[in-house]
Amino acid sequence: MRKLELYILPIVTVVGLLIYFLDWPYGNELIIISLFGLSCLYFYFGFAIFNKISFRKIFKKESYKGISVWRIIGAICTGISISILLLGVMFKIFRWPFGNQLLIIGVNFLNVVFIVGFVKIIKEKRSFYQRLMVRVVFFGLLGYLFIFLSDYTFLELKYKNHPDYIEAVKRLDQDPENPELRQEEERAYEELIRE
Repeated sequence: MRKLELYILPIVTVVGLLIYFLDWPYGNELIIISLFGLSCLYFYFGFAIFNKISFRKIFKKESYKGISVWRIIGAICTGISISILLLGVMFKIFRWPFGNQLLIIGVNFLNVVFIVGFVKIIKEKRSFYQRLMVRVVFFGLLGYLFIFLSDYTFLELKYKNHPDYIEAVKRLDQDPENPELRQEEERAYEELIRE
């Protein structure tokens, strides 16, 4: 589970982003699979990841000796917060609805986890809280970065050589019910594909 969390899924995400920006096939799919997979991993197994419980030992009672109920609850809340934030990142990349809202929810939950974790580190200095804080700070900063990015950042990076298409998309976003703007955006996209 550790290799999946720290190496495999993040590397697939980075490769997917590179392929996405180069406008090669399957970049979108790699990003979706890796970010959604990472989101599910934190959502369902956050309590095990943060408490260093391996996948094989999740269902064994002795794995939880010395771990308080509050620590498990804190790990579950952190996992859910990171999961929501990762979905927000994915939605923001693809300009899907509610991307910013998911990012804001995830970051706000992580802020609460950060405050509680910071107080616990000062009082108890346990390695659990230090492990937790590394991820909370990393994902919190990532969340703030994506919140402050324009909705068109990834579109402009991907289609930087096609300003007509970017402008057509922006005009369509201003008036999504306008059929003429929709046709203009479709024509600009078809021209982009032909090149």
